[in-house]
Amino acid sequence: MADATNEFPSYGIRFQKSVLEKISQLSPRAQLEVYRVVNELAEDPNRFLDRVESREGCLVYGHPDPPLEITYRITDTDPKFMTIVDVVERAVVGALVVVSYSHKDVKWRDELRKFLKPHVRQKRIRIWDDTAIGAGEKWREEIKRAFGSANVAILLMSPDFLESDFIAQEELPVLLDRAKKKEGGVELRWIAVRPSDFELQPEVAADQALNEPKRPLSTLRKPAWETELTNVARKIMAAVEKAAASPG
Repeated sequence: MADATNEFPSYGIRFQKSVLEKISQLSPRAQLEVYRVVNELAEDPNRFLDRVESREGCLVYGHPDPPLEITYRITDTDPKFMTIVDVVERAVVGALVVVSYSHKDVKWRDELRKFLKPHVRQKRIRIWDDTAIGAGEKWREEIKRAFGSANVAILLMSPDFLESDFIAQEELPVLLDRAKKKEGGVELRWIAVRPSDFELQPEVAADQALNEPKRPLSTLRKPAWETELTNVARKIMAAVEKAAASPG
């Protein structure tokens, strides 16, 4: 996660002419996402570390939804510039995994993404959370759209998760409704990240937990919770395979 106190001097931004032409041919929503991501990367190059990889002397950012690849180079000049050399729509590859969480649990969201990164790199899954929503976008619609198309949904269970009216009223109803469907449904799982009265959410069954609810991640020392997250990642991929085998 990027340090909020980071005083990194922003990169200048340059677009190759051919790239601007490509962007103009994208959907309006995709165009907005391209410019948003480029601006955020220029302001903080560590903003999306788990979505950026090095490829043939360039850096390639993979956007989960809409599926885009933004290829860029950083010039070794003073001031430094970010030059956008290509923007393409990616073929939709891999299951869509969405993460529902309280912002008080950002640490565990980031750790989960880290343990799932190898599967993202292999294009087996795409991960979506609210960091994919740009400022000014219709975020309720974006969340409902992502949750409505997800193959697997992961809930990060904690007191703040249970306390959140937004999660209870806007996110969970969509996921719980889809989890009941035999076709076109979603595989719903949860992770106990901090001690909580998870029984207060009766629609979320204990057998859907990916770790032992009575031993939340926050109660474990680092070697132990790393082992837990390794096992959690494996169980998530098993849920992905189950979703792929389901009709619809």
